Amino acid sequence: MIEFELLDKNKTYLGVQYGEGFISKKIRKYSKMYAPNSKQIPTHVLALVYENDSWYIYESHARGFKDLAIAAGVRRFTAEKWKIAESEAQEQFFAYELVIDKKTLKKHLGEPYSLGDIRSLFFAALLHRNGKQKDREGLICSEYMALCYPDICETYALPAWCITPAHFQDYFDNKGQEYIKNINIEEAKC
Repeated sequence: MIEFELLDKNKTYLGVQYGEGFISKKIRKYSKMYAPNSKQIPTHVLALVYENDSWYIYESHARGFKDLAIAAGVRRFTAEKWKIAESEAQEQFFAYELVIDKKTLKKHLGEPYSLGDIRSLFFAALLHRNGKQKDREGLICSEYMALCYPDICETYALPAWCITPAHFQDYFDNKGQEYIKNINIEEAKC
């Protein structure tokens, strides 16, 4: 669970979701090969940025929330709205410190979500041909974050549209980086 009070307001973070729904299970199944040694495979990624005295979420998502005035596609909204929108899935989200390019985050706001890239990633996984698919109109969540953190593309020698949430997990695991968590004082003594 993302505990915003533990986050440094001067830093940026990548939020990962270890989803449990039907689509999430498919994403996990077809992207496990990109993080073969990881215990958990994320199914969604987003950015956490502190601006104007509030935490903001930047993400690309196929689902919008009309009642909260949150559109589908590449969007920015407060963490307070995000907590309402994701109220039933809060335990699935965790934050990793990552230097995300804020200018690039803002540049892509309003772009559509890319269902074409999701289909391409599934077929690439099935055929073991990731990196061979074409870029499509719009951005999936991991493509958006890869554009804002180009080191992930360099690390895996892949264009942004071929990066999955699993690549980010593998990246963190290979660096030995853990998600931000509240460490119990008794645990810290061990």
